[in-house]
Amino acid sequence: MPFKSKAQARFMFEKHPKLAKEFAEATPSIKDLPQHKSKTKDSSMKNHHEKHEIKKEHHKEAAKHEDHKNMHHHHKEMHKHHMKELKHHEKMMKHHEKHTKKK
Repeated sequence: MPFKSKAQARFMFEKHPKLAKEFAEATPSIKDLPQHKSKTKDSSMKNHHEKHEIKKEHHKEAAKHEDHKNMHHHHKEMHKHHMKELKHHEKMMKHHEKHTKKK
C-alpha cells in the first residue's frame, strides 16, 4: 500500500519501520507526496481503514516473530536432546570396544 503523505511516511518510519519499508516500495515517489493528506469525509473513512490494515499487518509481524522464537526454542531443545543421545552413544561404543578387546 503506498504512502498518502510525507507526514504518514515520517510517522510510519518512526513507529513501524519494517512496515514502512513495504509502503515505501509501493510508493512511486515520496518526494512528490503532499505534506499532509487532505481531510474529506471519504478520506477520513479510508484513513480509518488504512490504520486498521496497519494494525493487522503489525499483528501479523508480531505473530511471525513469536513463531520464530518458538521454533528457535524447539531447535535448542532438539539440539540438547541430540547431544545427550550422542554422549550416550559414545559411552556405549567405548563400553563395546572395551569388551571386544578383552576377547
